[in-house]
Amino acid sequence: MDFKAIDAMLDYFKDEGYISHALRVWGYATGIGAGEGLTGRDFDILQTAAVFHDVGIPEGMRLEGSGAGPIQERLGAPIAMRLSRPFLPDEEAVQTVGMLVGHHHSFTYDGGPLLQMLFEADWLVNLSGEDMTTEKRRRVYDLYFKTKTGRSYFACVYPDALR
Repeated sequence: MDFKAIDAMLDYFKDEGYISHALRVWGYATGIGAGEGLTGRDFDILQTAAVFHDVGIPEGMRLEGSGAGPIQERLGAPIAMRLSRPFLPDEEAVQTVGMLVGHHHSFTYDGGPLLQMLFEADWLVNLSGEDMTTEKRRRVYDLYFKTKTGRSYFACVYPDALR
């Protein structure tokens, strides 16, 4: 991954909350990808999508007064593609980042293993919210965690949910 993508994300957001979230998701996505054996181009795509996965939120807030999942997916995909283009090797990789960002809250959409890893990384961060009960965390684990590495991370971060 070209780490200048992180600088582009920092410049885009200029808001600590979004930056912190994006970096946490990127960290989990990097770990899950490595644990699942990703290398090369696919690993770069996953990491780039993780860095830019929530870029639709500010535009959603500006245009529609909401950063809800469907809005951020719709508005975020083209922004993520534009921001990621300088850091990826080809247009197909850029399109894949757009697909990942454009579906990272579409939990019934089958976007393949890269989307699965992004789902899990985002969930690991989002489940830390104060409104998340142990029961909800367990339900999310049962429904959405499929990779061995993601399940292992979940067990370390939320052990009470698996008791």
